[in-house]
Amino acid sequence: MLSEALTYPVRGEGREETLLVGAILAVAVGLLARLGVLAFLALVPAVMLAGYAQSVLRATVESPGGTAAAEDAPPAFRTVRALAADGLRALAVAGGYLVVPAAALLLTVGGASAGGRPDSLGITVFVFGAGTVVLFVSLGFAYLLPAALAGVARTGDLGAALDRGRLLGSARSGGYFLGWVAAVVTGAIFVVTLGSLAALGRPGEVAALAGGFYALVVVARLFGRGISG
Repeated sequence: MLSEALTYPVRGEGREETLLVGAILAVAVGLLARLGVLAFLALVPAVMLAGYAQSVLRATVESPGGTAAAEDAPPAFRTVRALAADGLRALAVAGGYLVVPAAALLLTVGGASAGGRPDSLGITVFVFGAGTVVLFVSLGFAYLLPAALAGVARTGDLGAALDRGRLLGSARSGGYFLGWVAAVVTGAIFVVTLGSLAALGRPGEVAALAGGFYALVVVARLFGRGISG
């Protein structure tokens, strides 16, 4: 699964164009995000990248035979409107799934701040217990998020992100668990590697941003493989 996903972005006849467009969008996100009050402009290429990740997820899940074949090639970039629609839906779903963990974290931090002296036994137990709960809640939402995104990618309906039957069916699958773990671990390795590259200076930062697109496609492929297999 992992070796197949790592070679996935460089397969197909249109791989050069796809990689070039994706790299340009990724670099644009990094550059525009530094424009201060105009940093919101980075949302435009970010939405396009999210839309393309949805295309990869959909293509992988809908691969012939229900299992991603080694000869599959990444989808080409579609029209701006289609990418934007997919990207906005993906960001909406991701935001919705992050609301509960974020709210729980804020409540925990707020309660700890108002609960008394940090060296008291009561506040220590509270912070430890609440922190543990927040951790498991966050992991639960993070675990279901790829399945929710895949449902929305296939149907184009935001309601698919809350389809209990689809979500539980994926969550109980051993293949989904393996794909999720592989995607998370691979993504973490990419973050460390690209972060080290970015620390080398401006050329390294640009290379790291461009490599971020490659990482995005690999991670989306792994999540899709977990759902399809």
